[in-house]
Amino acid sequence: MRKIIKSDMAFLLLFASEFTFYLLILQTGIVEYHNSNMAEIWMVPVGGVIGIVASIFVYKERQWLTPTLLFLQLLLSFHYASANGIELFLLGLISGLTAPMLIARIDRFWIVVVALAISYTYGTYYFDVLALERTNIALFLSAIALLSSLFAQMQRVKKTVEFISLFSAGSIFLWLLLDASLFETLSRDNTMYLWGNDTFTLNIIIFHIIGLVVAYKAIDYRYNSSLLFALFILTYTLYTFEWQVALSIVYPFVISYYNVIILRALMNLPYAILAVMAISLWGASGLGLLVALSQSFSIAWGILALLGVIYLSEDIKRILSFQTPTSRSL
Repeated sequence: MRKIIKSDMAFLLLFASEFTFYLLILQTGIVEYHNSNMAEIWMVPVGGVIGIVASIFVYKERQWLTPTLLFLQLLLSFHYASANGIELFLLGLISGLTAPMLIARIDRFWIVVVALAISYTYGTYYFDVLALERTNIALFLSAIALLSSLFAQMQRVKKTVEFISLFSAGSIFLWLLLDASLFETLSRDNTMYLWGNDTFTLNIIIFHIIGLVVAYKAIDYRYNSSLLFALFILTYTLYTFEWQVALSIVYPFVISYYNVIILRALMNLPYAILAVMAISLWGASGLGLLVALSQSFSIAWGILALLGVIYLSEDIKRILSFQTPTSRSL
């Protein structure tokens, strides 16, 4: 029992530190340091995709492979911001290899919810630290991840294997694309930005945690897809009308809610399918950055409209086939 508890706590810290590393270092730190210049940072997503594909062939060795990768991440963290192309590729590769392995390891879902709460709290609090000054953060998170990986039992025998419909996979992709488009746009909006604005730090942390708790309690709610669609409409409306305070409440809630739903949908997938989904999510994140760089938020509204058409067509199809309304898989 003690070994199980120690392993679970180690995995909690491992998941939290790696997720935070992605948020503060890969997703925002490197991008900010290079001023969103895709010509300089393109090696990160390339490494990520290659890492995900490679993980399909090596994930059975994850017990020893994970600490090895995290040790390399620790070394690269000493000068992550000014990393050259090869080093950026390696950082992406490490993230691509470890992310699906961590998701596949999830067995007690509450552990991941707590890990996300830690990650969102830490990430939000330190978001205002300039990219060039995040080296100590990168080293701290990498060290925690490395030490935790030595005690976390990474092997897991799935008690159940689940599959995902094309509709659900498409919904997940579009949710992340909608989030990435808004988040990256907000980060470049001198008027509406939230993260890094001390006025809203407490709001963001509180409603991140509330979103996690509500999503965990409603994990099997049959209308989660429709609810998230409505929440994204509300979030986009608040941004469009520049209601910043309301956005600082609703948007963190939405981020937490959909991430819980996504992780629950992915954790029991066969590993190869999980890897394919992970690649699509990397793609959605990159496309969101491109939407923000285009400085045309109408594109994001168009994506939201597309999601609405997909949901409407599903409902019409169900009505025409005279099926009793059943829950969507998300």
